[in-house]
Amino acid sequence: LCDAFTGESARHPAHISGLITPHAKEMSDETCDEDWDSFRLGHIADVEGNWEYFEEYVSRSNVLDWEEVDAPASSSYEGVMFKQLTLRPNSHFVYGGDVVDRGIGDIRLARSLVRLKRNHPDRVSLLVGNRDLNKLRLSSELSETDMNRPVDEIGGPFWDPKAPTLTQYLEGVMSESGTSSLEKVNTKVERLKYMLKHTLGCPETFEYRRVEIKLLKCIYGQYPPDPITNELTPFLIDDGKVDVSVDVSDDEVVASFEYEINSEHGSLREYLNEAQIAAIVGNTIFVHGAIDALTMRWVPPTDTKFQIPETEPPDFSSPSPRSGDGAMYEDVSQWVNELNFYMKKGMSDFQQRPYWNEERTSRGGEALLAIQNRPSMWGRSVVCNSYADGGNVHSDGAIENRRDALKRARVMKDPLAFEGLASDVFDKRPSDWLLGQGIQRLIVGHKPTGDCPAVLNSVYTGVEIVSVDLSYAHRHDLENESSLRFGKSRGEAITNVEIAGRDSLNNALEVYGVLACGREYHNRYTTLSSIDCTARPTEKIEDNYLGRRMSSGWWVKARLQSGEYHVSKGSGRKVEYKSIPPDEVREDFKCK
Repeated sequence: LCDAFTGESARHPAHISGLITPHAKEMSDETCDEDWDSFRLGHIADVEGNWEYFEEYVSRSNVLDWEEVDAPASSSYEGVMFKQLTLRPNSHFVYGGDVVDRGIGDIRLARSLVRLKRNHPDRVSLLVGNRDLNKLRLSSELSETDMNRPVDEIGGPFWDPKAPTLTQYLEGVMSESGTSSLEKVNTKVERLKYMLKHTLGCPETFEYRRVEIKLLKCIYGQYPPDPITNELTPFLIDDGKVDVSVDVSDDEVVASFEYEINSEHGSLREYLNEAQIAAIVGNTIFVHGAIDALTMRWVPPTDTKFQIPETEPPDFSSPSPRSGDGAMYEDVSQWVNELNFYMKKGMSDFQQRPYWNEERTSRGGEALLAIQNRPSMWGRSVVCNSYADGGNVHSDGAIENRRDALKRARVMKDPLAFEGLASDVFDKRPSDWLLGQGIQRLIVGHKPTGDCPAVLNSVYTGVEIVSVDLSYAHRHDLENESSLRFGKSRGEAITNVEIAGRDSLNNALEVYGVLACGREYHNRYTTLSSIDCTARPTEKIEDNYLGRRMSSGWWVKARLQSGEYHVSKGSGRKVEYKSIPPDEVREDFKCK
């Protein structure tokens, strides 16, 4: 069930012996399958360019490994080895979206995942997140045509009325630099910095990219390297360090952002070409955001604009959209296929016309920009809707906020009402739809859920919902007790999410990792199965208390080696944690 694995990375639960939960059932002499753990799938989302985090994830994984390969001829740096990401036999892997933005590894991470996908096309799925799709804006908004437009014609982000306009931002730059000329500060460098800080939510990304370019130039002698060389992943060895004397100008950083999305060999461009919006593996479906009553069955029209909708709000209670407002699909597999066709068509549109038209009313790929923006979708974004609130997949505060937002959207016809709304994880409509077609588990990312994944136990709706984003896991109440190993927002927390079982239809969720406080956990949830199998080799280490809400409002998130449970509750961005004894958990659920 769980272990600290002091000094070693936690791996397969078969390595655990003698750990029995207080409520474990007696094992029968016969098990339903000798090869119950013959299937395994690994998942991670929202790495967001944090290379150290991804390296640690792979080192703990039961699905992925790094394989050393020969150095390319173009590399002359002695302190480096080259590797490629490999997938173990009979394993599957799903990356849940958001590859870039918040670490010094955007380019290397995207390239590593793309090569893995190309080497194992049938066993690897790459999903898109909002941080991946929104970079399609760079082509048009940093183009020479846009640079020549009057600055006061360019408004702020329509989805965030509180953000400054470009003019307001440049006036601030003028004040700081002591110049009186708006023309002097109206450069691509400042345009990109404005976009990153005020419209893309990643103010430090400009400097992160500078450091990564230094690393690549140090290794290859140039950036970008040869496209063939790009497929290999460099690792510093023997205390190898980036030569900080290597010059990377502001203009080179801008050129990198443009190259990685505009060029057919760009890392993010290649990732998006290989990626999809949704994936199904056996009894599990994956999206970046949420499958809720607003997003289920619906596929938006491929000419959707990235803007405040000019249409009336849809009838959110209607089982079918009005004419011209996309299509509904009852079959979940067809729905996924249509969403992924939407993705492919959007990328084709982007490649054909990456810039604005003359009227600046349309640009290629805008349907993909729209699907990662809740207002553009009238709140129906499978990429950006989210269950997360208060470090869990539900909070009491989210209920009232959701009710108010839907009323505001319906009565005031305000699409901005959906910003910040948390989807209802207890809603039986989407779960009944999924269950009716053999889907028993939904795995998502997108919004942070504390220092370990937040799970809704299948006991509630029949569908197990797993939210895995740990991008804001650091606990500031432990400033003097925990490290910032993976950065000031992630801290020490890391998790591996895997599915293990007899096959893709009969399996259990397994979650293991390190909490923000440094304590490790290794948990296995109740098996979800399409067959009647009451006796399994793993039954003793399954824990059906995980992912459940206690009568006090605390959510059971992990069980530690001591036997204590790690629980949390919160609202919005505030999260509380504590450890409680197993007897308290057992007694609480006896009363229900």
